[in-house]
Amino acid sequence: MVPIIAVVIGGYIAGASWPKLLDQHPLVLIALSPINRFLLLTTNQLGALEYFSVGLGRHLFPDPFFYMLGFWYGDRALRWAAENYPMAHRLIGEDGKGLENPSTRKVLYPLAFFIPNNYVSLLCGAGRIPAREFIVLNISGTLARLVLCRWLGSIFRSQLRDIADFIADYQGAFTAASVIVVVIGIAVQFRRGSGDLVGLAHLSEELEEP
Repeated sequence: MVPIIAVVIGGYIAGASWPKLLDQHPLVLIALSPINRFLLLTTNQLGALEYFSVGLGRHLFPDPFFYMLGFWYGDRALRWAAENYPMAHRLIGEDGKGLENPSTRKVLYPLAFFIPNNYVSLLCGAGRIPAREFIVLNISGTLARLVLCRWLGSIFRSQLRDIADFIADYQGAFTAASVIVVVIGIAVQFRRGSGDLVGLAHLSEELEEP
């Protein structure tokens, strides 16, 4: 749970402070949250080595923990995923029994490459995708995403530079707005009983069940 919580907290920090980090510490930004938007905005400010090493490492960091979560806790982890991830709900249903269908398990292989995120990693673990195959798909899919963002960044270099300059010029206003959005988002999550933070609390409850 500790690495998963750290990743979620890092995402909120990046979401609140990204205008300042984009201007002054772009490498820290993708280390906290390597979402596609940040990868595109920072690609032209970073060398290839640091961009790919930090971007790939940060993207891959939580995936083994989610894979093990699914592998070790099975149905309990699947119930939690179905509550918090719409794609998981469609694939496995509310009770997680959808993975008993061999055709559903086969879908996990392309998902592990094209959508190598946390929840897909959990599904791969629960679906008993062999660890070696999961690792190959996870790394190659993540690397392909970084290459695509790097390529798009080179094509739209001037446009991205203009966006970054505009954000830097109004950095204070953008940062204040981002902090407000994050705070409101967290409040809404707790009010509705859904979202990353509430989901983590529910996950703890699921795993503590005998």
